[in-house]
Amino acid sequence: MFFSNTRSVAMGKRPVQKRLLNFSFKALAAALPAAVLYFELSKRDNLGEIAATFWLQVGDANAWWLIGAVILLPFNWLAEVQKWQPLVVRTEPMTQWKALQAVLAGMSFALFTPNRVGEYGARILFVRPENQWKALLANLVGSMSQYLVLLTSGILGGLWFAGRVFAWDTFWQAGLLVLSALPLAALFYLFFNIRLLVPLARRIPFLKRLPSYLRDVHFLEKIERAALTNILVWSVVRYAIYSTQYVLLLHFFGVSVGFLAGYAGVATIYLLQTVVPLPALAGLLVRGSLAVFAWSHFGANEISSLSATFVLWIINLILPALLGTFSLVSVNITKSLGYDD
Repeated sequence: MFFSNTRSVAMGKRPVQKRLLNFSFKALAAALPAAVLYFELSKRDNLGEIAATFWLQVGDANAWWLIGAVILLPFNWLAEVQKWQPLVVRTEPMTQWKALQAVLAGMSFALFTPNRVGEYGARILFVRPENQWKALLANLVGSMSQYLVLLTSGILGGLWFAGRVFAWDTFWQAGLLVLSALPLAALFYLFFNIRLLVPLARRIPFLKRLPSYLRDVHFLEKIERAALTNILVWSVVRYAIYSTQYVLLLHFFGVSVGFLAGYAGVATIYLLQTVVPLPALAGLLVRGSLAVFAWSHFGANEISSLSATFVLWIINLILPALLGTFSLVSVNITKSLGYDD
C-alpha cells in the first residue's frame, strides 16, 4: 500500500514537472529575443543619430525603398520554407504553415549561437522525435546549398569589388577566380553527390556509438539530384531577396551606389562575415564595421552605412525572431524531447 501511494505521488508530480519545463522553455524563448534587442539598443552610442537619419529619410519621400525591403521579408521566409519542407515531408507530414512556424522559431534561437546553428535545434522541435535526425539532415542540406550560393556570389562580388575599389589588375582577378573555381567545383560536386557522404559517415567511430536511429544516414541517399537542384534554386532566390533588401536600404539612407556595385559590396560583406563563426549578435557588429569600410569607398558616411545594416538586422532577424516566439507556444517541449505526455 505504501509503495502504491508513493508511485501515485511520483506519477502525479510528473505532469507538473513537464508543465513547468514547458512553461520555463517558452518563457525563456520569449524573453531572450527581447533581451537581445534591448541589449543592442542600449549599448549603441549612435542610436540617436541612426533614428534621426531614419526619420529624415522617411520625411524626404524615400520611404518607398524601405517599403520595398519590408515587402520582401515574407518572401525570404517562404524561400527558406521551400528549401526545408519538401525534404521533411519525406519522413512525416508537414504543412507549409507548420514549416513556416519552425523556420521562424529557428530564427529566435539563431540569435545566440555561432553561425546560427541554434536554428537547427528549434526547427526539430516541430518534428516527431523519431524523425528529428532526418529533419536535422534536411536542414544541413539546405544550409550547405545556401553556403554554396553565398561563397559563389561572395567570390564573384569580392573580385569585382577589389578591382573597382583597390584597382586590382585583371590578371590577378582572373588568377584568383581560377583558384577559387576549383574548390567551388569540388563543393558543388559533393552537394550533387551527397549520397557519397553516407559510407564515409558510417565509418566515423563517433557515429557508430550513437543510437541506431542517429546512425541511420541513409536518408541522404534518397535525395535525388532534381530535389537538390530545387533546393539550390531556392537558395539563389533567398540570397537574391536579402541582398536586394540590403541594396534597397542603402538607397533609402541615401548611399549613392549603383546596383551592380551595391550587390558586389553586399556579397563581399556577407562572404567576409560568414568565414568568421560568430553569434548573430556579434555578427551585427562585424557587419557594421565591414559596411562602414565598404560603403565609404562610395562616399557614404558612417551613420548611413551603420543605419542600413542596423535596419536590415531589425527587419530580417529581430522581427522574425519575435514572431518565432509565438510559434513556440504550440510546441510541447517534453514530447519533442522524446517524453510521453
